[in-house]
Amino acid sequence: MMVAHLGFNVYGQREIAKHRDDPANRSKVFFEIVLLRAITTVISLSILALTVSVGLFGADYSFLILSFGIQVFACAVDVTFFLQGLEKFKLVALGTLLFRVSCLILIFALVKSEHDLVLYAFLYSSSSLVANLLLLIVSFKYLNKVRFNELRILRHLGPSIVFLLPTLAVTIYGSLDKLMIGYLVPGVAEGTGEKLADIANGNYNQALKLNQTMLIPITVIDAVFVTRNSHDFAAGNTQETDRHLDFAISYVWHLSLPMIVGVLLLASNISSWYLGDGYTDVPLLLQIMSVRFVVSGMACVFGNELFIASGREWYTIVAHICTAVSNLVLNFIFIPWLGAVGGAITTAAAEIVDFLVLAAIAFKHKEVSLRRFFRGAVKPLVAALLMAPIVYYSNRLFGGGILAFFLSTLFGAIFYVLVLLIFKDGLVITGLKSLPFFRKATHGVIAPHDAEEDAK
Repeated sequence: MMVAHLGFNVYGQREIAKHRDDPANRSKVFFEIVLLRAITTVISLSILALTVSVGLFGADYSFLILSFGIQVFACAVDVTFFLQGLEKFKLVALGTLLFRVSCLILIFALVKSEHDLVLYAFLYSSSSLVANLLLLIVSFKYLNKVRFNELRILRHLGPSIVFLLPTLAVTIYGSLDKLMIGYLVPGVAEGTGEKLADIANGNYNQALKLNQTMLIPITVIDAVFVTRNSHDFAAGNTQETDRHLDFAISYVWHLSLPMIVGVLLLASNISSWYLGDGYTDVPLLLQIMSVRFVVSGMACVFGNELFIASGREWYTIVAHICTAVSNLVLNFIFIPWLGAVGGAITTAAAEIVDFLVLAAIAFKHKEVSLRRFFRGAVKPLVAALLMAPIVYYSNRLFGGGILAFFLSTLFGAIFYVLVLLIFKDGLVITGLKSLPFFRKATHGVIAPHDAEEDAK
């Protein structure tokens, strides 16, 4: 899959965004990238077929691997990069929804037992292929005819490989913790005889999955601003890119700080009803990893929305290499000593390194000043700290469990927003003003210029 994809998704999205207002050039770039991706897909399929034919995966898994191989073929017709570059995010969302829903329906209807694993793989992969084909058909609406002799396919190969490097680095250091926990945690559990490494890995994997799921609302704006900033950088519109960066930084502060407070207070609650018994370390791991809400969110702002969008992706690569190296070194220190907790510490520390490298480069080149960076943190930090007692006592009042979690989260969120409204926070007011009932309720109460100045 990685060979087929290379770095086409992010690179292609940026290149399409650059030429968004030029139908002829964007069509040319589209066909060049699609044809080059078709070549890399053929190479990937050839490698897959060769490994299956020599029995690398074993005879029992050959049909399963080939069924999942349809996903590799689906890469050739994946035009998500094009639609994202044009900011047609609704179409991408509809395509994703179609894939998820159709896949779910087919699996529930046709997969009846554990013996239907190959059928499951075929249905899952085929749904992805069909969704990509439908998006490809829709994409032709935004394309012009291009002569084949005008295409220069290979000019995109080098940059696409460069864009693969950050993904490769993230994949490597993302897998290091799990691998090294398996190798560096000794001993067996008393009574059960289960390896302590397996227990530690189970706790770590569940905590990491939960943490990454919680990260989604923070990083969801990344695709939007990579596209917009790529277009504005290409047009020389630095005023707009500065405005976008300020908004993205403020957005990360506003979501990450209350989420950190929430996880610190509710981690045991979440683990108890979501995972059940047997995951005693998960609450502590979630609390340690919660720092990623800030640092990973900010790393996306600087790495993707600033440096990749402006064609300086090497800064992102350098940061990811530093992250991978620090992760490897810290794993040898913390995992033998603390097990899964050590893995969580190294994950958090590595993400901090990633953020610090990218932030240092941004500050050095005066892309963002320290004052601009921290200005948006003051109000959400105070509001999140004031919210903490509400969340804590709500959870205690309702006795823990899933109901207590949702009610504590709801009460905390309402209180957090109310405090920011009292502070006349520009980001919150601007967001709420888009709601018709809020505009009517606050007409003449909140001075428009206060919100605008704060948002700036």
